[in-house]
Amino acid sequence: MVNWKLNTGNIPLTNLSHVGIAVKDAEKTAKMLSSIWDIGTPEVFDYSPKKSEMFFGEPFKVRLVFIKFGAFPIELLQPLDNKSIWSKFIEEKGEGIHHVALGCSNYDDMMATTQKKGHKLLVAAEFNGEKWCYFDCNPGGVVFEYREEYKKK
Repeated sequence: MVNWKLNTGNIPLTNLSHVGIAVKDAEKTAKMLSSIWDIGTPEVFDYSPKKSEMFFGEPFKVRLVFIKFGAFPIELLQPLDNKSIWSKFIEEKGEGIHHVALGCSNYDDMMATTQKKGHKLLVAAEFNGEKWCYFDCNPGGVVFEYREEYKKK
């Protein structure tokens, strides 16, 4: 058994909000998933943040599809332009898991600590009044999304 000495960090872990999958065609992907599982009716809408809602990164257009897999939600992201990080991901790596999203009440703390540790901020914006951002965290090659799902009271 390996006994690693790990750091304790200063931010408690948050909940898994969803897994984001970058796809070329969200409808085809949803139909494929529904041919295997009973996914119900997904929420589908197009999202393009206003300039005032963008905190970091370039404006973009994306189709979002939220599918409930019981306690394990999946978000399909279909780029609607060639400017988004999802279109670049598909171009470089093909379709697939893009990020793991964590819902949090301590968004500002998580963002500041992650930046201080040197991880690359990819994009940050606001959606329906909640802040969100993506970080490319290395080593490990994981993109984490922080979502301000639970505001501190």
